[in-house]
Amino acid sequence: MHITTWITRYSLLLPAVCYIAMAPINASSETVALSVNDDQVTVWNRFVESLVDLHKQGIAGREIRKSELTGGYGGEFAKGYTYREVNYHDAESGRLLSCIRQDENKPEKIQVIDVYIYDATGRVIRDYTAIYLPGARHAPIRTFINLHQYGEKLHGFRQFDASGNLLYEQCRGQFAGHDVDLSLEEHQIKPTVTASNDYQACFGRLPDTAEKYLIPN
Repeated sequence: MHITTWITRYSLLLPAVCYIAMAPINASSETVALSVNDDQVTVWNRFVESLVDLHKQGIAGREIRKSELTGGYGGEFAKGYTYREVNYHDAESGRLLSCIRQDENKPEKIQVIDVYIYDATGRVIRDYTAIYLPGARHAPIRTFINLHQYGEKLHGFRQFDASGNLLYEQCRGQFAGHDVDLSLEEHQIKPTVTASNDYQACFGRLPDTAEKYLIPN
């Protein structure tokens, strides 16, 4: 599993910093081999534009606390590439609203953007991510829309890409007196799994599609 996917999938409890900041990316030839289908280019770039608008809406009218860092990546492909990352926190609640990683030498070029949407109790109910390869601007290499569901002791999320394809589901916690730990790739989500009480407790209230959220703003 590529590191960007690992970070996005397994770092979804209440965020304190940008997903991508949690571990280094080795932008190797293996990563370069990942590509976006030509039919997705317009849709996925539009998704990023919408995320930028959503970010601006999210910080408008709030007192914002920013934290910044700079860094680079390993691997020959990204050798010499450096980035500047800004995390935008709501000053009153401390919640992370968004995170933007940009080319340090070309700050108008976004490489990673994360935006978080919270419910009234402060839990993340949706989050969005788009990732470009360092220095590449044709289209994002990865897009994620994560929809979250909570139970008394459960937290599950369903993950789509910006084309609406179901990618992954995960749920952890406790239900009916036992531990629950579900991690399902799209091809593993079958009727024999979805019929279980654990699965329904984790994901039963989540939308089956991301149609409403493909244009985040």
